[in-house]
Amino acid sequence: MKYDIAEISKYIQIAKKNHNDGKIYQANEIYRKLIDQKIYTYELLISYGLFCKEINNLKIAKNLFFLSIKKYPLKINTYILLAEILRKENKINDALKTLFAAKKIEKFNSEIDYSLSITFKTIKSFKEAIISINSAINQKPNNQTYQILKADILVETFKNEKAKKLLLNLKLPKNSILFFQREILLSKMFINEKQYRLAEEVLLGLRKLFSKERILYLNLSDLYFKNKELEKGILILKEGIKIFPKFIPLRFNLGIMYRNLGLIELSIKTHLEILLDDQFNSNSYYELSTMYNFSNHNEQLKTLLNIEIGNLSQKEKIYFCYSKANAYHNNKDYKNSAYFLKIANDEKLKIQPSDIKRKLNTGEYFRNLKIDQNLNFKKVKDSNRYLFIVGMPRCGSTLLESILSLNPEVKDLGEVSFLEESLQKSDDLLEVKNLYKEKVMLINSKQKIFTDKNLFNFLYCPIIYELFPNARIIHCIRNPLDNILSIYRTNFLNQSFSSSLNDISDLYLYHLKLMKEYKSKFGSIIYSYEHEKVVRNSKETIQDLINWLDWEWSEKYLSPQKSKRSVFTASSAQVRKKINPNSSGCWKKYRDLLEPSSKLYPTYN
Repeated sequence: MKYDIAEISKYIQIAKKNHNDGKIYQANEIYRKLIDQKIYTYELLISYGLFCKEINNLKIAKNLFFLSIKKYPLKINTYILLAEILRKENKINDALKTLFAAKKIEKFNSEIDYSLSITFKTIKSFKEAIISINSAINQKPNNQTYQILKADILVETFKNEKAKKLLLNLKLPKNSILFFQREILLSKMFINEKQYRLAEEVLLGLRKLFSKERILYLNLSDLYFKNKELEKGILILKEGIKIFPKFIPLRFNLGIMYRNLGLIELSIKTHLEILLDDQFNSNSYYELSTMYNFSNHNEQLKTLLNIEIGNLSQKEKIYFCYSKANAYHNNKDYKNSAYFLKIANDEKLKIQPSDIKRKLNTGEYFRNLKIDQNLNFKKVKDSNRYLFIVGMPRCGSTLLESILSLNPEVKDLGEVSFLEESLQKSDDLLEVKNLYKEKVMLINSKQKIFTDKNLFNFLYCPIIYELFPNARIIHCIRNPLDNILSIYRTNFLNQSFSSSLNDISDLYLYHLKLMKEYKSKFGSIIYSYEHEKVVRNSKETIQDLINWLDWEWSEKYLSPQKSKRSVFTASSAQVRKKINPNSSGCWKKYRDLLEPSSKLYPTYN
């Protein structure tokens, strides 16, 4: 039976009513039958596309929007909707191309600029994001949605004062979604400033007004995660899950918190339960693959290994390839593991090119920095002792921090970026010292010894030496080939050099050169901690470290797996195990993959 255009419009309204009434199947059947008529009206393509988008059938929604653009190329809204889906699929370049195509049709359109700003923000191109949102605001200065996005970008770039001023000038009704968004941003600002109690106050206040907003529970869990209050985080997540039992991000965060607390079995159980509801959840597969070999879950392992990666989104492709690589590694199939590792890392580089040049430039800047010797840094009274753990990622530093944390006088700060943030905020080195101390005191003002495990602080060794007279630097060293492989096997979110074997190798060599130079300059404040010596001769090596620190020796330092601290690094599962003397030499199983790197280290072959 053929429908005319008037009938199609009538049936679209019926489908929309079914959708609003929760009759998803009935609505879809109506839309499908209308599409089968091949009378592609703009109303039909957009309505069905929006329906598919809302029920998360992004593939069909995308195809409908593509078809709409082909048939109605001057309808700007379709370009914006398509770009939104492409963003969700992490196809950022395609999203930008779509929006620029729309801009050629309509140069001055605030909604295009708004969507461009969101897209640039997604890839952290904040300069372009600001230009686009400013363009949108210039066209519609009273649009509060645009103002909030601008504030969000300012928060992301640590321009908190500008953001705060912008947000507080907005007059918003307390029950509005824009008020909710504003308060969420204010809490993000407080979190950036390490003012966790203020952030908590804002978010708990929102909970009274918006208890049915699931994003609120995610933000609260993020706050507690960053403030290392994992028990609180677990409680708020469980509360949210009771209200939204099918909302997977809450359950996923719960699994992460269990892992960081060392509750590995609970973490595994949580992710396996997620897979029962979402059998192709790439994030949970990845988490499981880092903790578990699927020995009692053959069906899940079979599903993982049989997933075709060709039609996946870029993000899913990356996570599934890492997961497959880990699964093959755990099953001693190193050839297939290497194959999927390369795909995962190559895909990551397409999204975000390596940041090695920035790291090398930073290292050279501080290496050649002339510090005014007339400055008296000792004027700033500071009785605290700082232990800076430096080196390459995956060098065994988490194990080291666990050993040190067994001293009751020690507070482990984790991988904080306090020194880098302080240096970015001020050119005055005396102020940098004060800023650093303030950040530390916000976390804990009672302890006297603090471990800072931002490994890339090796770039700032001259600053550490000058600013902190009581500081010690522990250089954590691991077999270079094992270290390079381990970095390449880890899905780092903020270290894009880690996806290039050449760049990992170059940075490893550079960090060795720097540390050799600094050790000759600064002498005994730098200790070389060799991971292989620890795993092969634990007692003697750890004793030597404790003696260098002038701490009283105790046998407890030989059992770091007993540390009760929360661990927030990629090693959070491994560090709960006893020191393993058989953990070295893994690189030999990936000899072909590592051939270019192994040429740099012939003595390790």
